[in-house]
Amino acid sequence: MGTTKVKVSSKEFLNGEFDISPTLKRFNQKNDVFSRSLWDDSIDPKKFYASYDIANYAPKKSKGFDHWDFAFRNASWHITDFVGERNFSKNGKVEGFTDYYATYTPSSPMKVELESEEETTNRVKLAAKMFGAGMVGICKIDERWVYSDNFSRKTQDSKKLDLPEGMKHAIMLIIPMDFELSKTYPAALSGAATGIGYTDGLTCANTLAQFITNLGYNAIASLNDTALNIPMAIEAGLGEYGRHGLLITPKYGPNIRIAKVFTDLPLKDDVPIKFGVKEFCTVCKRCAKSCPVKAIPFDKPQSKPPNFSSHTGITKWTINAEKCFKFWVGMNTDCAICIRVCPYNKDFSKWWHRIGIRFANSPFRKMVLSIDDIWRFGERVATAKWWKKGIKRLNN
Repeated sequence: MGTTKVKVSSKEFLNGEFDISPTLKRFNQKNDVFSRSLWDDSIDPKKFYASYDIANYAPKKSKGFDHWDFAFRNASWHITDFVGERNFSKNGKVEGFTDYYATYTPSSPMKVELESEEETTNRVKLAAKMFGAGMVGICKIDERWVYSDNFSRKTQDSKKLDLPEGMKHAIMLIIPMDFELSKTYPAALSGAATGIGYTDGLTCANTLAQFITNLGYNAIASLNDTALNIPMAIEAGLGEYGRHGLLITPKYGPNIRIAKVFTDLPLKDDVPIKFGVKEFCTVCKRCAKSCPVKAIPFDKPQSKPPNFSSHTGITKWTINAEKCFKFWVGMNTDCAICIRVCPYNKDFSKWWHRIGIRFANSPFRKMVLSIDDIWRFGERVATAKWWKKGIKRLNN
């Protein structure tokens, strides 16, 4: 895909790419917009969370929001919710979203013999791919991206967050989401792409953590909890940062979820990559133009975010999380129009899209945008068409 590896350390690369302030403070999980919706009256979730219980769903006349669609979406979230909230009444934890997972069995009493860091890393990456990861990268744990506090959705209290002692590396896992479903955003139906992505991420991260534990080392699985995924995924060489605030990968574009495993297993770190995303996003702006509530910036990267649900002291494109989430609330499902319309959201198993992305990452990027417009890539596909096409494939 025309990617190049950077020749400086991951930390040095991020500092230069995003002009990170040396006084940057770790982010408090209490201030992310989902946590805020539970304690901040200005972020009213209304029936958003309740709609994920099928007893409370509210069908709409809009296509993609009927009983079939909500049943499909809610089922896609069932395992993630069941596993993550199994101890909620006892300790208030929502594993995968406010706390890392505690699903593993005790470690082997003996540590496996390690031939070399390179061989160990290759075996771990192979295992991760077998367990469902589309891409795998490794970085040192940069404490700047670990939350300062984690938030209890039960008590609405915060407490200081520290990783278990000895954790040195993060194994970052890219979980691809379904491309055909991504073309139907936004709808209750397409919300299943997110739910399936989290279910696959839960399975992959927890299975990989157990594999490492079985080798006699410590490992903990994590989804959105504990630390910020995107900067660590960039450090691990898995993609670049896009205008829409999402990681853009060279293999799946932005149509992904990210999971991770923290471990003390000796591993070889990857390095960041560049393949022209920043240059492309500078001229594209399709996500900003398509956002119904104008939550995505049109202007240059800024160091001051729209509100306190984002980091201060990092010069980047930052979405307005308040506007974004309020739109979700209005629909009772997630949006992700920005993923659908992104020119990097393509089926890269097709050779012509792989060629197209090479042009996108070159001085011909404006030509690629014109072709995207002509061929109407990124237009919303009717949810009824998704059902019909899927059933036709099933029966062929």
